[in-house]
Amino acid sequence: MAFNNFLWNNYKETKSGQEMIYFFQNYETEFYLKNEKSKYVKIQKIMRYGNVSETDIENFSKIIIEAKENILEEAKNNGITTIITNLDEAGVFYEYLYSLEYAPENDGDEPEYIFSYDDVSFLSEILFLISPQFFFPYYFDRLYHDLLSIAHEFNIFIPSVPAKNDSRSRFFHYFEICKSIYQFRTQNGIDQYELPVFLYGFAINLIKRYKIYDELPEPRKAYFVGAGKKDNTVDSSEDFDYLDKALPDSVSNWNGNPDTQPGDIIVMYCLAPRSYVHSIWRAVTPGSFDPFFHYYKNVNIGRPLFVTPITLDEIKKDNVLSELPLVKANMQGINGRNIPKKYYDRLLELLEEKGQDVSILPKLLKNEIETPELANERDIEERLLEPLLLKLGYKKSDWKRQMRLRMGRGDRVYPDYVIFPNEERNNESCYWIWEAKFTIGSHKQLEEDFGQAKSYALRLKSAGFCLVSKEGLWLSMPDFSIEKIKFWSWSQIADHDTLSEIFDIAGNRKTMRKNAQ
Repeated sequence: MAFNNFLWNNYKETKSGQEMIYFFQNYETEFYLKNEKSKYVKIQKIMRYGNVSETDIENFSKIIIEAKENILEEAKNNGITTIITNLDEAGVFYEYLYSLEYAPENDGDEPEYIFSYDDVSFLSEILFLISPQFFFPYYFDRLYHDLLSIAHEFNIFIPSVPAKNDSRSRFFHYFEICKSIYQFRTQNGIDQYELPVFLYGFAINLIKRYKIYDELPEPRKAYFVGAGKKDNTVDSSEDFDYLDKALPDSVSNWNGNPDTQPGDIIVMYCLAPRSYVHSIWRAVTPGSFDPFFHYYKNVNIGRPLFVTPITLDEIKKDNVLSELPLVKANMQGINGRNIPKKYYDRLLELLEEKGQDVSILPKLLKNEIETPELANERDIEERLLEPLLLKLGYKKSDWKRQMRLRMGRGDRVYPDYVIFPNEERNNESCYWIWEAKFTIGSHKQLEEDFGQAKSYALRLKSAGFCLVSKEGLWLSMPDFSIEKIKFWSWSQIADHDTLSEIFDIAGNRKTMRKNAQ
C-alpha cells in the first residue's frame, strides 16, 4: 500500500502513539538515563512475539551510554566529525566504526574488528542517540523478514542481502537500509523521532504476523533443526536448558531453512551428547536470509510439543529412516534439512509405537501430485488448471490463453490465462489472471513468480490473480500483498469446502447463479 498520511496521523493521535513519540523524542533521558525499562520492554514485546522480560535488558542502558561516550571520545581523538549533518558524513562515521580494531593479543596475530554484522542491533541504538536524523534503532533482530514485509507494504527499497562470507557488506547493509529509510522518511514528512514509532507502532501492525494462538496454515514441509553442539558461539547446556523449559507460548529463532513457510513442521533434534529427537515445533514466520544473524539463515519457531525421545541409534536401525542422507551423514549439517513426507510419517509411526499420542502432532498432507503425466508447465495447465477453472464456473470461452500484452516500449508479455479479457488497445483489462508454473518449491521462487503475476494484474486492472503449480494453488487477495497470499495443496482443493472458499474469491459467481436458476 502507498503511505497514507491520514491513517498515520490518526495513529499518532492515539494514546499508544503519543506515548511512543514521547519515548523516542526523549530516548536518552527517558530510557538510558532514567532507565525506563517498562516502555522499552513493551516495544520489544511488540516486536519479539512477547518473548522478552525486563531481566533481558538489565544493565543495558549503562552499557549503551558507556559505549556511546567511548565511541564519541575516540572519534574526536581521531579527527572524525561527530556532529553529523548529512548522509555523506553519516557514511564516513559508519565507515570509521568498521575500521576500529582490537590490538592483537600476541606478536604476529592479526588485529580484529571491534564491530561486526552481528553487533548491528546493539550499535544502531548508539547511532540513534548520536544522530537520529540518519540512523534508526534496529529492532528487527532475528526478525529480518518483518522488515522486508514492511518495506514491501510501503514500497521502501531494501538492497539484496549480501553473501554469507562477505562480512564487510553484511555490516554495511544496515547503513544501506538507513539510506532507504531516510529517503522514505523525508519524502513522507515523517519526523526523525517519529520514524521508530512508524516502524514499531504503526507499520508492524499492518503486516501479517502469526500470534501465539493464531491458526497457522497447514504445513507444506517438515524440516530438522539441531540443538547443542558446543562451539565458539553456542553452549549445549544453554540450548538444552531452554528446550527443556519451553512453554506452549515460547517462540525462538533458529538456524533454519530460508524456504520455510509459516505452519511448516520443525523437528528439534538434540545433538551429542543427547543425540535424540526432542520435540516438534511449528514455524511462525517464513524463513529468511538474515544478514545480521551469525548463522545467516533464520526462522522463528513456536508451539513446541514434547515427544518421547527417538535416539540416533534407533533411527539408524530403522529400515526407513536409515535411508535418509542426513542419517547416513551422522546428522551433520542438520539445520534446515528437509524431511520428505515418508520419513516424517515414519517418525510419527515410531513415536506411536513408543506410546506417544500422535493425534496432537502436526501431519504432512500429500500436497504434491506424483504422476509421470506432469512433466512441464503445459501439463499443469491442461491437467490441473483448466479442470479447476471449469469447476469454478468458467467456460473455455471465458478465458484467453497467452494474451499478448504490451508492458513498455517494444516490450511484450503473455499472461498464461486471462479471465474475461478486454483486448482494446491501450485499455486492456480483465477480471482475473491465472499463472501456471511447473513447480514453486521455495519462498524465493514464490516471490519471483508472485512479482511477475502482480505486474500483469496491475497492468490489466484485474481483481486478483492466482499461481498454480504441481504443489498447489496460491491465491492473491485484492491488496496484492505476498504476506496475505493463501495457499492450498491439490489434496485440499479436492475437498468441497476448500473449493467453495476458492470459488467465493476467484470463481465465476455470475455464471453459477445463472446455472442455479
